[in-house]
Amino acid sequence: MFKNILLGVDTTLKNEKALEAVSRLAGEGSTVTILNAISEQDAQASIKSGVHLDKLVQKRSEGLASTRESLDEYGIQYKEIIVRGNAKEQLVKEANSGKYEIVVLSNRKAEDKKKFVLGSVSHKVAKRAHIPVLIVK
Repeated sequence: MFKNILLGVDTTLKNEKALEAVSRLAGEGSTVTILNAISEQDAQASIKSGVHLDKLVQKRSEGLASTRESLDEYGIQYKEIIVRGNAKEQLVKEANSGKYEIVVLSNRKAEDKKKFVLGSVSHKVAKRAHIPVLIVK
């Protein structure tokens, strides 16, 4: 069992299978850190339309509600981090911070039934993280 799990969440994807995997990896006293990144493109579009970045963070947090609810149902403690920046880079940076034992990601490409085996985010994280990465289809 892993004590500190990093869960990369894209609010536009279904994350049920990743959450099921996390429930199997977590044990008593485990903490899952939910990480969501607001891209520069999304941040700039938000600012240009007159929406303050704080409102965008709040909206993202609302988008993570189902993830938090699932973790509550599994009885798993969690923290939430919403950062501004490139998702790939932010996930790698957080994964390599020394705080976590494993990263769990959903695979966008598998959900979209595209011909590629891995999406660009999961591929980069798997390649550059210094800890194990579990990619869930």
